[in-house]
Amino acid sequence: MKEMTGRGQVLSIVLVFILSRLIALFMGLHLNMQALVSYWQYLDIDTLRNHLLAGVWYDHAQPPVFNLLLGCVLKIGGIHYPVIFSFIFKLISLANALVLFAIIKKISTVRFLPIVVALAYILSPATLVFECELFYTTFISFLLLIAVFSLIGLTENDCWRNVLGFFCPLTLICLTRSVYHLVWLSAAIILILFYFRKKEVFHKLVVVSLAATIITGSWYLKNKIIFGKLTASTWIGMNIARNVFHDNEVRDSNRIEAYPPFSRVGVYRKFLDPDFEKPFVGLNDRDLLQEMKNDSFINETEVSYIPVSDMYERASMLYIRSHPAAYMKNVFQSSVLYFTPATLYSLAVEQADKIKYYDILYSFNLTHFADGKQERRILLTISAIPKMMLYFFVIFVVIRYSYRSRSFTPWNLFILLTIVWVFGISSLLEHYENMRFRFETEPLFLILAAQVFSTIYSRFQIRFRPPLKRLIA
Repeated sequence: MKEMTGRGQVLSIVLVFILSRLIALFMGLHLNMQALVSYWQYLDIDTLRNHLLAGVWYDHAQPPVFNLLLGCVLKIGGIHYPVIFSFIFKLISLANALVLFAIIKKISTVRFLPIVVALAYILSPATLVFECELFYTTFISFLLLIAVFSLIGLTENDCWRNVLGFFCPLTLICLTRSVYHLVWLSAAIILILFYFRKKEVFHKLVVVSLAATIITGSWYLKNKIIFGKLTASTWIGMNIARNVFHDNEVRDSNRIEAYPPFSRVGVYRKFLDPDFEKPFVGLNDRDLLQEMKNDSFINETEVSYIPVSDMYERASMLYIRSHPAAYMKNVFQSSVLYFTPATLYSLAVEQADKIKYYDILYSFNLTHFADGKQERRILLTISAIPKMMLYFFVIFVVIRYSYRSRSFTPWNLFILLTIVWVFGISSLLEHYENMRFRFETEPLFLILAAQVFSTIYSRFQIRFRPPLKRLIA
């Protein structure tokens, strides 16, 4: 039987993508535009449409890239912006699969593996669900994949295109999500510079990595100058408080931790200096001084969230020091959540229910069978076990094989750094969003898994090849 060519495989991926999305549309999966007006990370619609640059510049809560994307689509798309957003997010999913296909084709000798991995990503319930969420999840995956593809290319050709192709996505990632901190960027830079230290491309890497650091760091510096915070997001205190005080309720109303983080700013007024907002009057009153946005949703970019977040951070640190066991219990829970099906993400559950039986079969998401809270927790933990075991096995094999052969590739080092970073940050600082954090890096894990499969498959073929063929070989 004649094997399918690379072009034929790409065509097959595109056709499967189109067919699966038509079926998904029939099942009721469509882009949820409610996110545009309600999500904390997004600026007011009027700001995005009419005051985009000022709004982004004075946003202390989020890096700028995704709000810029939202604003540009709103400005260009007019009344057709929902269709444009839907097309963009579908296109991102397809692009992720095609880049993943290209990467596996470069690093694997198993001919059927690239298309299998690409289709596994395309047909994942999580991919189907997250491309229907107006959020940066799959966009981050795309940037990570481009970085890995360029890094692989860098080992073959040290041209400027590959150097820029690695560092530009990393810079955009840092300017899209605060989880990808300047520390992560610096660690990736050190890792890659060390790996290529004896190569001719080293000087190019130094120049571009310095530019990436300056561009990313300038956003931190901007926030330091305007808001007094050297950070990409001033929400860290509220983020960690959600994890620290989960299941550890404080009832004293005179303590800020008695109130849920990310409540409307009026809840915190008694804790705030009434003069704190005065220096910011006239800068961008719509986003910095208004308690609500889009008429009825909490405006989390209100400038008073800066001291609120600081108070949550201090309260969290005090609680961790006095109750380390309680905090570690929550960290452990978050670590388990990291390995649960991504369709368990709270804002994705409604969409996931539309493909419930497919999600159960494909993702082993047993929580669809849960009736009560306790039963849901048990099934949630069980659902995490397969993914947890697979991650540990794949990472163990990759590290063991690389150590024994003394041949760590730069892309595997970068992938391991990113997965460990995201796992650590999400477990320490977040609660019940960790599965979404993992899904962002899932394509990177698929690259590791493909390499492990290739190694095992090749050894299996050699071991069980007929004696005559072995002799001829």
